[in-house]
Amino acid sequence: MISKKIILVIPPYKESKKGHLPLLSIGYIASFLEKNGYQIKIIDAIALDIGVEETADLILKENPDAVGLTTVSSSRFSAIKIIKLLKDKNKGLFIFVGGRHFHSVWQESLRDIPEIDVLVRGEGEATSLELLEAYFSGRDFKEIRGICFRLAGEIVCTGQRPSINLDDLPMPAWHLFDLSLYHNTLEGERKTRAVGVISSRGCPNECTFCANNSFQRTLRLRNPKKFVDELEFLKNIYGYNGFDIWDDTLTMSRNHVLEICDEIIKRKINIIWYARARVNTVDEEILKKMKQAGCRIIGFGIESGSELILKKIKKYVTLDQIKKAVYLSSKLGFITKCWFIQGLPTETLNDVKKTKDLMRQLKNYGALFGSTVMNFTNFPILYPGTPMTDEAFREEIIPKEFSWNKEIIFERNKKFGLDPVIPMYESKNLPIEAVLEFNKNYNRRFFNLLQEFFYQLRQIKNLETLKNFTKRLGRFLFVFRSL
Repeated sequence: MISKKIILVIPPYKESKKGHLPLLSIGYIASFLEKNGYQIKIIDAIALDIGVEETADLILKENPDAVGLTTVSSSRFSAIKIIKLLKDKNKGLFIFVGGRHFHSVWQESLRDIPEIDVLVRGEGEATSLELLEAYFSGRDFKEIRGICFRLAGEIVCTGQRPSINLDDLPMPAWHLFDLSLYHNTLEGERKTRAVGVISSRGCPNECTFCANNSFQRTLRLRNPKKFVDELEFLKNIYGYNGFDIWDDTLTMSRNHVLEICDEIIKRKINIIWYARARVNTVDEEILKKMKQAGCRIIGFGIESGSELILKKIKKYVTLDQIKKAVYLSSKLGFITKCWFIQGLPTETLNDVKKTKDLMRQLKNYGALFGSTVMNFTNFPILYPGTPMTDEAFREEIIPKEFSWNKEIIFERNKKFGLDPVIPMYESKNLPIEAVLEFNKNYNRRFFNLLQEFFYQLRQIKNLETLKNFTKRLGRFLFVFRSL
């Protein structure tokens, strides 16, 4: 029997090519299907740097038996256009979709996009396999867990599929990606050739702004030895020596991260890696072990310097934990990245001041903030399925007529450098202009421009950090002109 050809598609998005890496979710589904006898081709439109029509033409040229497409909210309009183009040119083509965005807006998507045949919710590997087997054999879809589809004019959802054992999955199908299209290094580490990997799935935390609230909440861990096997494989076969570990929080399980580090150290694998962590899950022992195993960059989502706001967004960390974690990681020589958000629900200018005060203190420890501490202007983005997005709908911050499937450009987002197709949370009591004006006055009072400029100069360690400095220079000059 000739194996069926399945095309898996990553739609284009013009803002995403910079820093784009092979998408692990597609890589895992591809390897799982290929292992079970399907002929798989991956079309990554972002890596190929092609548009919607060219992507659709490339898919149809392959004459596939079925097409699977994933999307994030930022690329949803490209995804919808591709789906419609494919059905317009081949009405009999079976199209199934998945990913975090479609998972969160399943009902709206099936209502508004009739060209979608089946929507996969949750993890896609086992569900996609069972779905394709049913489709090609003519079996009923109703017994397949984890999908939504139309039946007799009604939308039917079959219930949640149990989470998969991560150690049952083969490695992502790296051989199906054109790896020559991906050129990435780790920040501050110019000599690395970097790729993304995961050692776990899921995040049990409840941050109100995070899309994980509706997707994967249960933490599941890969066997540390199998994970390190993959690092070793990627280094030896493909020449990768830099790894961006995409776990939501690598340090959520203390034993897990220590076992990974011990395995890397035992095998003497010379690699550099980047980890995301929570400030309440690290201590000096873990950080020292991570550093010994090759971790050079660590990122903390701080969000706010106000304990009231931290409670409101269910961050469940304290200012003391924040200060201790950032101090320790900076002292041990990590590139320590911290992320903050201004303009969160119920926030006042006093809360904004507390955040700026905390940033000043953390900067003295050596933390980095992506640009300069002076012109920090990161505002809440609203993703489907999050408690903060639900709150924004209730408060009519998002217009009543808004639809995730109706193409829209938020001009106000563009004005402030935010994603123009994703709604932004902006409190009626604290508009962005008020935050920016406060920041400007704060900077005049507490920051010396020359000191800040030379602080940024001191962060230059190599060619890579020089490039980062030149990118920040324009934003620095913007602040200079505003003072």
